[in-house]
Amino acid sequence: MKREPLWRRYLRFFGPDVRADVDEEIQLHFELRVQDYVRDGRSPDAARARVQAEFGDINRARQECRSIGEGRLREHRRARLLDGLKRDLGFGVRRALRSPGFSLTAILTLALGLGATAAIFSVVHGVLLRPLPFPDPDRLVRLYEIAPTGDVQNPVSSGNYLDWRQRSTGFEVLGAHYWPYEVSLTGAGDPARVVLNDLTPEALRALNPRPLLGRLFTADDGLDPSARFVLVSYGFWRDRLGGDSSAIGQTVTVDEIAYEILGVMRPDFDFPSSLVDLWRPVSEAGLNPDNRRSHNLGVIARLKPGTTVEPAQAEMTTIAKALQTEYPEFMKGWGVNVVKIHSDLVAPVRPLLLVLLSGVGLVLVIACSNVANLLLARAVGREREISVRGALGASRLRLVRQLLVEGAILAVAAGLLGVFLAQAMLAGLIRLAPSDIPLLDEVRLDRTVLGFALLLTAASTLVFALAPALRLAGTDLQAALRADRSGALAHARLRGALVVFEVALSMVLLVGAGLLVRSFTRLQAVDLGFAPDGMLAVSLSPSAARYPDAAAQTGFYQRLLERLDAVPGVAGATSTSATPADPYSTTFSFAIQGRESPNPSGRFDPVPMEAVMPGYFSRLGIPLRRGRTFDSRDRADAPPVAVINETLARVLWPGTDPIGQRIAFRTDAPWLEIVGVVGDTRMLGADRPPAPILYLPFSQKTWAWLRWQTVLIRADAGLNPVDLLPAIRAAAAEVDPQLVLPRVSTVNQLYAESAARRRFATLLLGGFAAAALALGLIGVYGVLSTAVAQRSQELAIRVALGAGRSRVIALILRQALSLTLAGVAIGLLAAAGATRLLGSLLFGVSPLDPVTFGAVGAILLLVSAGAALIPAWRAARVDPIGAMRGG
Repeated sequence: MKREPLWRRYLRFFGPDVRADVDEEIQLHFELRVQDYVRDGRSPDAARARVQAEFGDINRARQECRSIGEGRLREHRRARLLDGLKRDLGFGVRRALRSPGFSLTAILTLALGLGATAAIFSVVHGVLLRPLPFPDPDRLVRLYEIAPTGDVQNPVSSGNYLDWRQRSTGFEVLGAHYWPYEVSLTGAGDPARVVLNDLTPEALRALNPRPLLGRLFTADDGLDPSARFVLVSYGFWRDRLGGDSSAIGQTVTVDEIAYEILGVMRPDFDFPSSLVDLWRPVSEAGLNPDNRRSHNLGVIARLKPGTTVEPAQAEMTTIAKALQTEYPEFMKGWGVNVVKIHSDLVAPVRPLLLVLLSGVGLVLVIACSNVANLLLARAVGREREISVRGALGASRLRLVRQLLVEGAILAVAAGLLGVFLAQAMLAGLIRLAPSDIPLLDEVRLDRTVLGFALLLTAASTLVFALAPALRLAGTDLQAALRADRSGALAHARLRGALVVFEVALSMVLLVGAGLLVRSFTRLQAVDLGFAPDGMLAVSLSPSAARYPDAAAQTGFYQRLLERLDAVPGVAGATSTSATPADPYSTTFSFAIQGRESPNPSGRFDPVPMEAVMPGYFSRLGIPLRRGRTFDSRDRADAPPVAVINETLARVLWPGTDPIGQRIAFRTDAPWLEIVGVVGDTRMLGADRPPAPILYLPFSQKTWAWLRWQTVLIRADAGLNPVDLLPAIRAAAAEVDPQLVLPRVSTVNQLYAESAARRRFATLLLGGFAAAALALGLIGVYGVLSTAVAQRSQELAIRVALGAGRSRVIALILRQALSLTLAGVAIGLLAAAGATRLLGSLLFGVSPLDPVTFGAVGAILLLVSAGAALIPAWRAARVDPIGAMRGG
């Protein structure tokens, strides 16, 4: 009969808890087996060879024995651990169900903190962290010119762009685009205003997107003026073309010119703005290589594989210095700035989102501290239970595990509820968020955000459950069994420390919210320099085909304004080339007659320019400081004139009268005489200081390309200007039946939209601060209520010895105020450092504003005293005899 291999018998013999020396046992049985074969008549060598064959390699047998035995031991331990966790889980669920009020409070508190944090993180992840939807997005960069004034995001002149393309070697492709603008769409369907963007085919090559239908532009598409092509956005294709898959080859009519559709872009392509409906190719052959004064191009590029921003920046700096030498008249002091396109895109909103993420993170920490306080309050009644468990043999690790499982049950329930709350909160955030936050339409609760929520749940479990678990697990058995109050006092000290921590964090949030509220209030009270109330703003750009020159454009606006003035309820209408609350402006540099310029070009630094129609200053309420404004004398054939504001007068003619001074935009252009000085306005935005502005009569402009105007219509006093819209549209249709009015807004709406980021930050951070204040007050109330319950005998003795109710109330209030004062003191120091993050969101308020810091500290003390009144009143009404008998 064939014998079973010896090592198999050992495996059957060894149990998971056996600690025998496997090597010795195998060697012993090896020698015994050799002796058996010798007794059977084999030679020692033959016997040893036979046993070697039976055993196989002794090292292999040794390893297999050891690994299988250890595996059985691990399985045994794993089974015991799982069995223990099941028992802990069942016990924790039963305990949570026995205290539904406590459990719901803890779960809701945590769920709100987790949900709000996950919602804000969704926005942060979608905007700041998620890569752009292009191949190799890290290689995409944007190039700006650095102006002598220090502006590092200045648009690029066509001459410089062409030189960059020719001389640079660090880019795979370099492209350019103009800024999007509105055009009239006619033909099939109702006339509409759509947004068009002109760009070079190289700009698309740099981005390298994949169209949904059709193809992208090639280098030849913009060469032939008679061959006109466009790409359309997904939204335009869906809404305007009905999502027709045969749209390729169809035509759309833009400003009375037909264009063939070459391709339909995917939903996630929104370059350079999500508002763009159409893209049109521009040939580089049509760009002026000699133009270095007009900066109107955006430039994007794709770095070569293996190249980073730093060497590309070094190369472009060298090219900029060469251009300064070659063209000192135009390029002295100008540089180049190379930035990653994603960083450039999100830079304006990064401080806002990081502030909101920090704020909601503080709320979550406060929520965890509050739940920890609840658990500590409940822990006082569990000291004997835990001590008995320890006396019966439960190790400290076993006790900690049980308590952590109980906390994890609450955290998991809160996490599941928090995910649903996060989805609802995220939808609300997107509705409330300002429209100029980039990539917001890509924000969603994806796997990354859900993973973040899972980590938050695990971390919050440790934050709020570990301290009570360790505290309870370390309970002294004898002290607990004889009802020694030292453990309760230790719990009280820990809970008090948590309250101090909550108050300090609440102080940080309240100070931040207070600064934003004060800032927003001051912004709303800013004097704009004109009267915006009761005024509508309509931005127009008439068709270049119907209004090709300055005379035709002037005639169109004159007829339109005359017809609008005749509309019942309209107090007056005028127009300007600037849009209220728009931070972007058309700037011009100019020479001053008889004065030498510090610039090699002979011109002074560029300033914003507005081309306005008659009545602009009087109908907006802009005061005249000296001289006159424009009137009917300032026709196209009259001597050219200009009006400046007070800031420009102070900058260029300090202490002297600028009336009669003459300026010119070019050496071959006629001189313009300054005939008036008007008051400053904040046309670029309420949060921007008054800029120096040069005003020209629209009738005397010499540039046919400047055909846009923002028509401003003031309603009669007491009328809502929005109610005039039907009559205004009818009047505009009488002047030009093909004219399409875009979205019409009140001037107040435009300024409100320009402050949308500040309003958004104020609203959310204010909500976080309110939540933190409520949680902090709950913490103060909970600590004092527990303290009153624990000190009932002491308070009874005080009352029995003659202490009045006012004295007992003062005792409890003093305890509350001492905790709050400690938290306020710590919070003041923390807020002094944290509020510096708000610098870019504040207006007219210092991050260290003493009024805000003092007011918030006083509010916290008052509210804390209010939260302490109920426990204090309960302490004052304690029954001495009943309390001492209860002890």
